[in-house]
Amino acid sequence: MDATAATEYVEHRAMSLSAAEFELLCESVLTESLPPARFSVTAFRQDGGIDIDGRVSNPLLDVSLGVQAKQYDPSNTVGSPAIQRFQGALADTGCDTGTVITTSSFTDPAVESAERAGIHLVNGSALFESMVDLRVGVRRGGGQLEPDEGFWNLFGETDETGTVPSKRIPLANSFETLDAVLSAIGDTRGTKDDIVSSADVSPRHADLYAIAGWILGFVHQEWPDEETHRQRRWSLTRSGARYIAYRTAGLDDEAEPLLLDGIRNAQIIERLAHPLSESGSFGHSDLVDFVASESELSRSSAKRRASSVGVWLARLPEVSVENGRGKRYVWNGD
Repeated sequence: MDATAATEYVEHRAMSLSAAEFELLCESVLTESLPPARFSVTAFRQDGGIDIDGRVSNPLLDVSLGVQAKQYDPSNTVGSPAIQRFQGALADTGCDTGTVITTSSFTDPAVESAERAGIHLVNGSALFESMVDLRVGVRRGGGQLEPDEGFWNLFGETDETGTVPSKRIPLANSFETLDAVLSAIGDTRGTKDDIVSSADVSPRHADLYAIAGWILGFVHQEWPDEETHRQRRWSLTRSGARYIAYRTAGLDDEAEPLLLDGIRNAQIIERLAHPLSESGSFGHSDLVDFVASESELSRSSAKRRASSVGVWLARLPEVSVENGRGKRYVWNGD
């Protein structure tokens, strides 16, 4: 397809995303457009406030910026009151500058307000053309542009039917390491090298714990695994950013429910909850058998991953662990 068709394609796919997914899309576009910069969705959504924060830092420049993402129908233009509220949000948070991105357009008074405030505006046409130029959502194949379905498939709910993909079964049994890796993703551009350096973990653990965050819904994978020309990059979802904000502030009573919800919603844990509650308890060998039966993992691989699944189970208040002649996971919930 030509550039015009590609632009129409990415517009259609962007408009089909949820509001939270659209913010993650904008974060990906911004990070791709500014290689030295770091962007991430903010921990809390506030009407008229900042959806994405970022920092451009190099030896010659250190600028903080806030971004607001408005997924509007083309007929719903952004007016000057929205720009003025955003200007106030930038002042409240101490950002040096700001950008408003919309899928629609801006009224003339909005443009004038933005010019006076030094706020950059990005309308739908500019956003979608930039995506095509940056190869975000499309790729070049056979000498022409084509849809990048792998990229778009990273958004949305997982298929809950069939076997559980091995990637959705955790191989990460330290919540302290998980917190360190999530913090590193939030503080950097989220590449493996960034995580290794910031969290002081091995490259293998950088991958495994980023994937664990993804299983929990705390992390978004920005590029498909098969994208050989791009370095895999991770970014925090809003729930992940909120979780780390609470942990960093020492508000564990607020952070823990987010972690527990993420564990309960993990595909392998969801499938395990019913048979565990029905039987009352599982021995560890039963857990290994379950992981092997619900996935395409070999038994040896299922055994390794079942250890992490067991650690995740034990974190839940409705599950207790008995260590007698063999470890057992006991259901104490309703």
